[in-house]
Amino acid sequence: MKKISLAQIKPDEKVKILEILGGSNLESKLLSMGVYKGKLVAKLSHIGLKGPVVIKAGRSILALGHSVAEKIIVERE
Repeated sequence: MKKISLAQIKPDEKVKILEILGGSNLESKLLSMGVYKGKLVAKLSHIGLKGPVVIKAGRSILALGHSVAEKIIVERE
């Protein structure tokens, strides 16, 4: 499957997180929110061109900054 960033997928699409490119600090911050490698997430919406990306991870709904979403590499399910 093709690897793309979370910011590039379409709304209502489910993907699996392959890697997080932001270093251990970003990785631990996302882990505390329930976003980690191997996790299935669904993109709910993307506000504007560089606005927040809203995802659903488990039971949580999270808004991630566009730059953070670009550092999360995913593959389509």
